[in-house]
Amino acid sequence: MIKQIFNQNKDLTRGPISLKIVSLALPLMAMAVLQTTQSLIDMFWVGRLGASSIAAVAMSGMIIMVLFTMIVGVSTGTLALVARYVGAKNKEKADTVATQSISLAIIMAILTVAAGLVFTKRLLLIMGAGPDILEAGIGYLKILLLGGVTMFLLFTGNSILRGAGDTVTPMKLMILANIINIILDPVFIFGIGVPRMNTSGAAVATVISQAVSAFLVLWMLSNGRCIVHIHLKEWKIKLEFLKAILKIGLPSSLQMFLRSLMMMVLIGIVATFGTSAVAAYGVGMRLQMVILMPAFALGGSAATLVGQNLGAREPARAKRSAWVATIFDAIIMAFVAIVFFLLAYQIMGVFNKDGRIIFLGAQYLRITTPFYMFIAFGIVLNRALAGAGDTVIPMIITLLTLWGFQIPMALFLSKATSLGVTGVWWAIASASVLNGLLILGWFEIGKWKKKAEPVIVQADG
Repeated sequence: MIKQIFNQNKDLTRGPISLKIVSLALPLMAMAVLQTTQSLIDMFWVGRLGASSIAAVAMSGMIIMVLFTMIVGVSTGTLALVARYVGAKNKEKADTVATQSISLAIIMAILTVAAGLVFTKRLLLIMGAGPDILEAGIGYLKILLLGGVTMFLLFTGNSILRGAGDTVTPMKLMILANIINIILDPVFIFGIGVPRMNTSGAAVATVISQAVSAFLVLWMLSNGRCIVHIHLKEWKIKLEFLKAILKIGLPSSLQMFLRSLMMMVLIGIVATFGTSAVAAYGVGMRLQMVILMPAFALGGSAATLVGQNLGAREPARAKRSAWVATIFDAIIMAFVAIVFFLLAYQIMGVFNKDGRIIFLGAQYLRITTPFYMFIAFGIVLNRALAGAGDTVIPMIITLLTLWGFQIPMALFLSKATSLGVTGVWWAIASASVLNGLLILGWFEIGKWKKKAEPVIVQADG
């Protein structure tokens, strides 16, 4: 049965939609778990160095997330176009998009890394880093930035494979990266056979593990082992392909950037209510990210299916694929919501024994989880729209719901009413409902189906 499921991704334009979704989503789900595991491994070893090292890694991670939003755009545009041309059986253009996307990833990485290296210290200071955190964080962040090119290449290579319907190979590469990271973390952090690097050692281990996986994905794409190939003869820049990738990708990058900034602002609002509130919010957000893993996996599968079926001139099948993935996630979210609502105090008690933190965290779970179904609409259908190349309106919806609604509502409910910090929880829940309904409405309007025509009308000779 397992072999049957994973064989479903050979042709995504025909056959049972449910099996296609599962065949794509399971490896993506595994990748999400592995990414979380890798960050936890880093935190486990760095935690042995003290609180300043933990804070340095946490702050650097948030800075990387903000700086590297361009990687989201390149990956989104790449996946949408590769899926489109694979579905249309236009291998030549699929290969050209893949090759051009690698070139674009290198250019964007160099620009991002250069900017990050110039402002490393200033960025940490903006995050509120003190002298002890700066000492640990500057070296760690600079090493991660220097390895930024490999990160861009790995993400872009994986997006090429996913657009072609292969989510198993990226999963295998993530497993390899995790194994390398597990082995190298203590080696470089504590100096086992090499000079001791402390916090910076965790960054070295991460960069090496990503570099190995990036090399392998480029090797597989260039030697004919994959459906889509990259060709050395195509390395010459072709502007219309780059423009097509960026036209789809830039709104996704801006959307991710807005979300990252919003999280920083929201933490600032919560922080005005004390350390316990921040701790409760931190645990609640980490639990939410785990819960949302199926949504991102199913959204990723929907993006590939929508892209390929639009390329094959099957818009009705593309829509069904998006809705099946959404329904799958809505069922998962409903189950999780019931469990988290009923066991909110017990779940929070696993992470902390402080009564105030448990109370505030349980309130967070009980207020937000009943609305998780709307998050399913917001994430899965949003990814499906991205697979169709429709990213501008979802970006505008994100801007309106997060900055036009959630932040003002969080300030109003928490400061102008008796709700206090739970007003922030209600603002988060309300924004997820609004975002989900607006994305759902735009998806149902169906203008994304008109993007079934080839995005790139004429290729360079």
